[in-house]
Amino acid sequence: MKIVGYTAAILTASLISLFPPRAFALEVVPGVVSISLGSEVVTMDPHAASSALTTTMHRYVFDTLTHRPKGVTKAIPWAAKKVVQVNPTTIDFFMREGVKFTNGEDVDAESVKFSLLRPRIPGYKNVQKKRLRSIKRVEVVSKWVARVILKKPDPGMVNRMADWGNLVPPKHYANTKPEDVAIKPIGGGPYIMVRWDKGSQMVFKANPNHWNTKIKAIKNARVVPIKESGTKVAALLKGEVDLINQLPSQHLAKVKKSKKARSKIVQGTRIFHLGFSHAIDSPLQKLSVRRAISHAIDRSVIVKSVVDGHGNVANQALHEWTEGHDPNAKWPYNYDLGKAKKMLAEAGYPNGFEIDFIAPAGRYTKDKEVTQALAGMLNAAGVKVNFKPLAWKRFVQVFRARGKAGAKPFIYYIGYGNGSGDSDGTLGSITSCKGSWSGYCNPKVDEKLQSALTNLDLKARGAAFRDVVKMMTKDVSHVMIWQTEFIYGLGSKVEWDARNDGRIYLWDISRR
Repeated sequence: MKIVGYTAAILTASLISLFPPRAFALEVVPGVVSISLGSEVVTMDPHAASSALTTTMHRYVFDTLTHRPKGVTKAIPWAAKKVVQVNPTTIDFFMREGVKFTNGEDVDAESVKFSLLRPRIPGYKNVQKKRLRSIKRVEVVSKWVARVILKKPDPGMVNRMADWGNLVPPKHYANTKPEDVAIKPIGGGPYIMVRWDKGSQMVFKANPNHWNTKIKAIKNARVVPIKESGTKVAALLKGEVDLINQLPSQHLAKVKKSKKARSKIVQGTRIFHLGFSHAIDSPLQKLSVRRAISHAIDRSVIVKSVVDGHGNVANQALHEWTEGHDPNAKWPYNYDLGKAKKMLAEAGYPNGFEIDFIAPAGRYTKDKEVTQALAGMLNAAGVKVNFKPLAWKRFVQVFRARGKAGAKPFIYYIGYGNGSGDSDGTLGSITSCKGSWSGYCNPKVDEKLQSALTNLDLKARGAAFRDVVKMMTKDVSHVMIWQTEFIYGLGSKVEWDARNDGRIYLWDISRR
């Protein structure tokens, strides 16, 4: 099962010959399937990022203990062949004997322990520590059995292991600088990354020794970052890429007419919202101002006109595949421009106010058009926004600097998908005081959220999550806008069954 150095070298050399150092990103390479996910990942360190893009691509190279097949919210064993909930605070993971990482180290209980505890290493900057915060310790029961002891019951932990705690070889990662593993990943997943030309392409080769022999996937693949939607569609129609996400709806007719590509549309899990930098001194700290902003947003126009009906108006942060989703939830702040202006005046801003509005550019479906429309709506109400579309990496930098001295207040636009079905994944990230994507902090909300996380009564958990959503709505922690459909473009050479969670896993793609 072990890939010896000679074999690995042959694999790498063969791929490098196909992709010379100065190869253009959109050069057609025979025998290689090319896909574009829009933006480029920031890092290939699997414990240092949390976006849907990075967690998707990390799965190419790094296995997780569990996995969620399409249409399934409850995770199944993956790198672990069996998962046993011994008691409310103890979970045993039985690993597959003899499986190895591509550098020859064993994918065993020691690797599980190291991988789950790595985010806690002092000085290691990461955003996954909170995802694994309920872990008290990890014990090596035997060579192939790892026992996870929790501080308190955490019913969502097994599901969460489908996205987090990616397995890495302990010796290599313990003795390699984080900045080096961020660009030269070593894992035991279905694929090996053989090169990364920043801004141009990432090249992958199927791992011939992966434990899952049932995977009948493409053998050679590359991912090219194409942010501009028109360019991405043009590349699809020319056969330069074989699969794209976020196919803009205005291009559907062109794709169909071409007869060289086709589209796939599924209801998606991603819900888009406007958020606020609550902790930075600004008018946004006033509830009346946030309510005024909510009344200034015509969400139906966004759905019907801007995204051409490919989505639904969102009334809550939880999609229908998550615990606590309330199908009867209503958004109490209907569009009323006059009311928005009046409320701003009553809040002390008769002439409005000025503030930054940041948004990712080229990351989401029609993000340029949506954010420009939102900026126009805010300006019409008197909220004079300095609209700043940013590349994803820069957006993350600005957002993560919100707690630093001198940070400017801002409104932001972002989408959160959470295909895991774990409501902590959504609410903990976008709403809690320490959430990775939260500009909001309310101790009462955090208290209610914590009560849900440890409750083994599923009915009571769902009720607690619904209470959190109601508290968010009352406080206008965010302005919920729309839930998207996912629209994909597929070329003539490939077949792929679209997932609702927006993930595109290479091992799910096959040739036609």
